Amino acid sequence: MGSFFKKNWKWFGIGLAASIALLVGFLAIRVFTFVDDLKANRVGDVLPTVDNQAFARATMTAEARRCAVSTDCLTPGLTSGSVSAAISTVTVPAATPLPSPTTTPDVSNSKLVQRIKNGERLTVMYMGYGGPGHEGEYLTDTILVMSYDPKSQTVTQFNIPRDLYVAVPGGPGGKTFKAKANGIFSTIMKWDKPTQDDLDPKYRWSNPKQQHEVGANLTANTIQSVLNLKIDYWVTMNFDGFRSLIEKMGGVTVCVDRAFVDSEYPRNDNDQVDAGVMTIKFEKGCQVMNGERAIQFARSRKSSTQGEEGDFARSARQMKVIAAIKEDILRKNLVANALGYMDALQGNLRISADPAELFAVANYFNSAEGKQALTDIKFDPEIMTGNNFLKPVDKGGVQGYVLVPLAGDDNYTEITTWVKRNFTYALTRREQARIQVLNATGIKGRSNALTDFLDDQGFRQSEAEAAAAEDETYLIDYTNGAATTNLNRIKQFIPNIKVIARTPDKKPYESAPDLMLYLGKNYKGVVTGTTANGASSQGGATSPTVKP
Repeated sequence: MGSFFKKNWKWFGIGLAASIALLVGFLAIRVFTFVDDLKANRVGDVLPTVDNQAFARATMTAEARRCAVSTDCLTPGLTSGSVSAAISTVTVPAATPLPSPTTTPDVSNSKLVQRIKNGERLTVMYMGYGGPGHEGEYLTDTILVMSYDPKSQTVTQFNIPRDLYVAVPGGPGGKTFKAKANGIFSTIMKWDKPTQDDLDPKYRWSNPKQQHEVGANLTANTIQSVLNLKIDYWVTMNFDGFRSLIEKMGGVTVCVDRAFVDSEYPRNDNDQVDAGVMTIKFEKGCQVMNGERAIQFARSRKSSTQGEEGDFARSARQMKVIAAIKEDILRKNLVANALGYMDALQGNLRISADPAELFAVANYFNSAEGKQALTDIKFDPEIMTGNNFLKPVDKGGVQGYVLVPLAGDDNYTEITTWVKRNFTYALTRREQARIQVLNATGIKGRSNALTDFLDDQGFRQSEAEAAAAEDETYLIDYTNGAATTNLNRIKQFIPNIKVIARTPDKKPYESAPDLMLYLGKNYKGVVTGTTANGASSQGGATSPTVKP
């Protein structure tokens, strides 16, 4: 046998070299076709001009709004007239046009990586849709806007309710038409008019790939106007891609907050195939979900369990799955299964960032510096609901039930103020701690000013309640040290407050808040004017004052 190999080693060598060449060629084709399928262009509209006075009034605290029309709370030398004058001089930086991705970026000096290193905010909008073979195949029932701030290492996530009724800037000359948020992409993908004359030239297409980009760009530009937040990139993925991705990851570990049952979950994605329903159940606690199970968790919206019913609860669960994927990526070797991920996402994923830029970012997050940054990133889910900014309205006809802002159709001032506040107090909000003020002063209404103040300062709150009278002001902390920013800021606003630490299992009831603040008879008010360490950017400290 040895002499056989000696005589024929050249042929074996040639065969081995040919096999390696074929393998490399095959892998290269796989990569190139995946990259080509991934490519898309982001064509963005300019953000809307903000009315400075309206924005200033909307962002004033409750106390400032009262001071603007009354003199009983003004400091010496300050008049209500001067407050109004100050409002009129507030300026908001002008918005700039969104850049289109470059076609041949220098990977060794990636602009995207440099933006991250420079602490610049990056915002991506994710759209999830059923895809061919599913009911409502191009309805984007999942729209999540994820904004990453490298300075605070926080990804703030905003849900866009599928029934939000919006003005879509897709007509010629910037004209708008009204539609539900989840129907914008579908309107383009299912275009049934003989021409595209009803669309602005930048929203026209000549092939299916461009058509997909147009639908995604139009959706992104519409949502950008709603949030007054520059959306840098968009991502689209269908159900098949999501399922396959989770399967290739070996499942994803998701922690379920509360057990729930949905007895009306669709048995098939397409009701034309099977219109029946089935029952799905989820137990409380952390569990590994496969692709189908993760889809069920993220799509369920007809549970009879309080707190898990409807679109808003579904949005919260979708955000939880996104955060869980990030955590599992840290624990698993993503690079080793790169080809498997390409198989899972081939034809199911589109993203409006240059693939070379994406590879550069992947390399960065695989470096020592990037791995640390990725580990430190925390997700802050923010839910836009009918309890804060939206109300249901029956438009009748095709649209039927829709959601519009409480302030009126297309009036997004309160929503944009909420977005900015979440960014300002990202460190506070990402801890997900709820605080409740309990009025133990013996004076009715004594807690009202404090709850308004805490709301303006970005704290998550449970509704204030009355409590038995107490002499001392104190706070009970049930977070096991997981809310340090919240605690430090409370100590800053109420110096020398007594803090009592207890484990979560000692809560008075299961859904009790994480921080319970008892206002005793010795409560004098909050100290303001100091630097708020819950903000992601700081201003200089001023002389503290006490507010009742």
